[in-house]
Amino acid sequence: MAALSSGGNSGSSASAAAAATKLRDEALAAAKALEVEAASLRDSNQARSAQLKEEADLLKSAAAAQERVRAAAAALDLEREQADLLEQQAAALRARLHPEHHRDDDSEGDADSIATETAAVAHLHSQAAAVQNIKNLIPIVLDLQASNYSKCRGFILLILGRFALKDHVLSNAIHHHDAAWSRMDCVVVSWIFNTIAPDLLDVVHERDGITARAVWLGLEQQFFNNRESRAMLLDAEFRTLCQGALSVDEYCRKMKHMADALADLGEPVLDRTLVLNVLRGLNERFQFMSQLVTRQKPFPSFADVRADLRLAELNMASPSAPPSALVTAPSSKPPAPSPAPQRPPQPAGGQQLGHTPSPSRHPQAAGGQQSGNGNNRGRRRRGGRGQGGAQAGTQASPPNGQQWPSFFNPWTGSIQMWPGSNPGGSRGPPPQHGRGAPGLLRSSAGPRGILPGAPAGAHLAVALDY
Repeated sequence: MAALSSGGNSGSSASAAAAATKLRDEALAAAKALEVEAASLRDSNQARSAQLKEEADLLKSAAAAQERVRAAAAALDLEREQADLLEQQAAALRARLHPEHHRDDDSEGDADSIATETAAVAHLHSQAAAVQNIKNLIPIVLDLQASNYSKCRGFILLILGRFALKDHVLSNAIHHHDAAWSRMDCVVVSWIFNTIAPDLLDVVHERDGITARAVWLGLEQQFFNNRESRAMLLDAEFRTLCQGALSVDEYCRKMKHMADALADLGEPVLDRTLVLNVLRGLNERFQFMSQLVTRQKPFPSFADVRADLRLAELNMASPSAPPSALVTAPSSKPPAPSPAPQRPPQPAGGQQLGHTPSPSRHPQAAGGQQSGNGNNRGRRRRGGRGQGGAQAGTQASPPNGQQWPSFFNPWTGSIQMWPGSNPGGSRGPPPQHGRGAPGLLRSSAGPRGILPGAPAGAHLAVALDY
């Protein structure tokens, strides 16, 4: 029993020792792991502390730099103050050294500028008083029905500014004691009265006289009364206007006129709105322009759209046919012959064209006519050379009572190409081959004129190809 108990004790002690050894090994492993973790934490803490130290150093340097900047700014302000103080001291010293000279220069400069300005204004006022017809300078007549208040107002202010008279209508100051001011105020009132319609003149005119400022305010009141209602009606008409059968110019002019009228009533229309409204009211012929214009970038102005519409309207016009003319002999029923004035006699043998025979040397032949005057001797004509020719006012009557071709109607009538008697009488000799008959014209299609050897009184046929 004792042996068994001793054997059991030794076995339990051995197991306890093994367990203790195992626990010791685990404790050692845990201790080593803790040591490794502590070492890593220590290294990370050291790195973090180094980083924080660097950041602290940077902050210190930045603070030092800001301090230096503030110090530099303060030093700069101090130097500026000192410079201003020195400048003031220098100015005071200069004024103390030359006080009278400085005052004299300033007073003389001011006096010269005032005198120059006064002389210029007086000269402009004299020119304004010499204006005989203000309508030559202001071509617009102010009328309630025309809706042209803004245009007329702009013209009047432009002319008043030109003559230094704007204060008479824009200022409430009145100087009745100043004769020159009163005289120029009357000039301005007369100008305004001559540029307004009679119905407006009846409204603003007063029997005892009125100042230009009162007339100006009275006109404004007439055009701005009930402007909200008028603007509402005009805007409705503006939004519903369509082109219809109007041309592009008339349609755009109406649109622009309505936009200006709305601006006069205090409701200005933007250029973009005006363009969109013009495109909305186009007729079916110009609907393609609406699509083209709205796609343009940037959006075009009213002037550009009007120019594009004009070009489209011109392109729609049908081209005209090329002109052509064909002239033949006169009709079978010529007009009644007018009595020819008495002409100098002409020989029956056929005087050359362009020579005026002397009445004392050549008797008049039967049916012979004078075909020119001596003043045109040697002039050239199309179709040949000749000496002189028939001129307006001095030409003889055509044979057989027919018409001569004239400048205004060159395609009718007949021309006797060489002198001779009437048909049935004695004929003169035909012209020589060295001299062409004056007035002979040829076209590209072939000869259509009078051939050599043609009888006297033959008709001229001309064809012109264009």
